[in-house]
Amino acid sequence: MRRTALVGVKIAVSLALLAYLLSTTDLSALNERLRAADLVDMLGAVLCFFLMLALATWRWQMLLGALGAPAPMRRLTASYLVATFFNNFLPSNIGGDIVRVRDSKHLTGSTATSLAVVGIDRILGFGALYLLAAVAFVIAPAGVRGLAGARVVLLALALLFGFLAYVFFRPGTARWIMSATRLNSIGWAREQFEVVQDAVHAYRANIGTIWFAGAASVALQALVVLYYLAVARGLGIELPASAAFLMVPLCTLLQAVPISFNGWGLREGLFALYFSQVGLPRASALAFSLVGAGLMVLLSLSGAFVWMARSSAAPADA
Repeated sequence: MRRTALVGVKIAVSLALLAYLLSTTDLSALNERLRAADLVDMLGAVLCFFLMLALATWRWQMLLGALGAPAPMRRLTASYLVATFFNNFLPSNIGGDIVRVRDSKHLTGSTATSLAVVGIDRILGFGALYLLAAVAFVIAPAGVRGLAGARVVLLALALLFGFLAYVFFRPGTARWIMSATRLNSIGWAREQFEVVQDAVHAYRANIGTIWFAGAASVALQALVVLYYLAVARGLGIELPASAAFLMVPLCTLLQAVPISFNGWGLREGLFALYFSQVGLPRASALAFSLVGAGLMVLLSLSGAFVWMARSSAAPADA
């Protein structure tokens, strides 16, 4: 009941934000922008989406391989498609992570190990977003560096990722935290911690995999920005690349705050704010955000077909 109420609140927040934004936007300009969309540039965005999918799957394969759990790209791609579908149609991205943890459990033999792999995968992804945003902030023109919240968010994330890096590269730190918080007195927590520690030790011993996966994460997040730039080009929006490489990572990081349904409304509000700060109209911001996110949702429906195919094949395999 509590979870249902929370989902209801998130949906209400998204609807309220979208209603406010649409009520304060020139809808005729928004409609004109949408109708002028160029198909060729949109196909470029579609290509970026599937390159993102391939790169994300390859990163996952690398992380599993480092733990002695090799898996074919075809199998992992199918799982990632299903996870992407659930990420877009469930109230949070946790649903997609559950799919990947469940599927990779058959490879690692342990739910905790699979959770550690997906967790490392997630941290690398957010770290790459931060790195792109930080570099873009340093090299961007002064007007772009003034985007609302940029300095505060980047500073806070620098502290967070610095702490995570310290825990990863400094053996014994995580065990000390477990002891200090008394979690090691809980049998289940202690057992799961030891399993996760084994995975972390394996990654420390094979640090090259982490660097390769990190590089793949940076390339993946750069593709996300290029995807949105293709959407902007398709809509005839003159969005500078220097602004996009700061806006998109910042917006992606901020919309992870769980106050709306999968970022809807919050994402559009952030882009409206950022666009106004670089001299672009709100109608362009809404077209950019709605088309960019909507196209991803549409493309993720391919995961629904994979999921249904797997579900129908399960009884035959049993």
